[in-house]
Amino acid sequence: MNAPTAPTAAPARHRHHPHLRVPHPHAQVRLHPSASWVVPLVLGIFVGGYAIFIDHNEGTPILPAGLLGLVAAVVVGALCYLVGRVQSTLMPELRSAAYGAVFGCAFGFLYSLSEHSVFRCSMMGLGGGLAMYAASFYVFHTHPAD
Repeated sequence: MNAPTAPTAAPARHRHHPHLRVPHPHAQVRLHPSASWVVPLVLGIFVGGYAIFIDHNEGTPILPAGLLGLVAAVVVGALCYLVGRVQSTLMPELRSAAYGAVFGCAFGFLYSLSEHSVFRCSMMGLGGGLAMYAASFYVFHTHPAD
């Protein structure tokens, strides 16, 4: 006895409002041109700062830890910038693999700074990279670019 007890309302009619522009659900999002270098810069600063934090907490003096963080920030920022520049020319599968590889390498490197074994760091980086591959694969296939 799950019948509705109230009468259902008639469906609302859609009125066309020319001043309201709703984007197509599959329309490609156009980012601001500065996003091509701001996003890699922010990611590089995050990874470099976290590398400094981990390395300094493991007992390394601040100058060598800072140098390590600077190198990590430059490498991760450059890789993110390169992936961002070529991602529009790649198939979704290769684009997902590129995102997964960059994330997995960065994650494994940061995990290795806390003095775990090489095998464990490699497995953590591989797991993180596969998770990023799966997530980006899903996003690229459910939100196709026009």
